[in-house]
Amino acid sequence: MTKTAVILAAGRGMRLRPHTHEIPKGLLQVGKEKLVERSVRILQSKGIENIILGTGYLSDQYEAFAKKHGFVTYINEDFATTGSFHTLCCGKEIIKENFLLLESDLLYDSAAIQSILDAKEKDVILCSGFTQSNDEVYVEALDGYLKNLSKDPTALNHVDAELVGIWKISQSLYQKLLDHHKVAEDALSKDYEKAISDIANDYPVKLCLLEDLTWCEIDDEEHLERARKYIIPKLK
Repeated sequence: MTKTAVILAAGRGMRLRPHTHEIPKGLLQVGKEKLVERSVRILQSKGIENIILGTGYLSDQYEAFAKKHGFVTYINEDFATTGSFHTLCCGKEIIKENFLLLESDLLYDSAAIQSILDAKEKDVILCSGFTQSNDEVYVEALDGYLKNLSKDPTALNHVDAELVGIWKISQSLYQKLLDHHKVAEDALSKDYEKAISDIANDYPVKLCLLEDLTWCEIDDEEHLERARKYIIPKLK
C-alpha cells in the first residue's frame, strides 16, 4: 500500500499577489483550513503516514508547519528560476518509496484520494471531467493510459479529460523521471506533468477518471473567488 505523499509547494504564487506577498500559496486559508492543511488531513485519514513537502518560496513557513505536524521538508534552492519538475527531483534523497504526488494549491473532495489509492496500477494520473475553470490542462488518453497533455487542446489529437494534479507514482517511474531530468534540455524549466507526459509513451501511466469530481486549483484571484463561492460548499 502507498503510505507516502509528496506535496510540491515551492512556487511563488505570482498570480495571487498580494495574497502571497507574505504567505506561500499552499498556506493560504480557504474556508476553514489552509490548503495544505486540508490535504494533509485528508491524506492521513486515508492511511498516508509520511508527508513530504517540497518547498522553495517562504520555505521557513512550511518548515514550521511540518515541524508542528511531524513531517519533513526539502528545499529547491533555485525555486525562483526553475519549474516543478526540478522541485520534484530535488527530493531524491528522501523520496525512497512509492508515493502520491500532489500540488499544494488544490482543493478536492476526499474521494479523489481514495479512488487513486484503490487503483490497482502502480502509476496513475487522476483526471476529471471538464470544469470550465480557466487555465485547465487537458489530457489525451490511449486505451485508458496517458498519451499526452497540454494547456492547448488543439495540440492534442483528442481531449478525453482534465488533469487534477494528483498522481500515484512508483519508484520505477520516479527513477525514470530522475534519469530524464539529467538529459532533458528543458529539465530546469518544465513542469513535472510535462516530464511525465514526455516519457508516457514508453512507460504506462493509467488514467483514473472521476467525471464528476468536485475540485479546483487556485492560481489567481478568479480561481480563489470560485473556490470560496462554489467549491468549498460542495466538498466532503
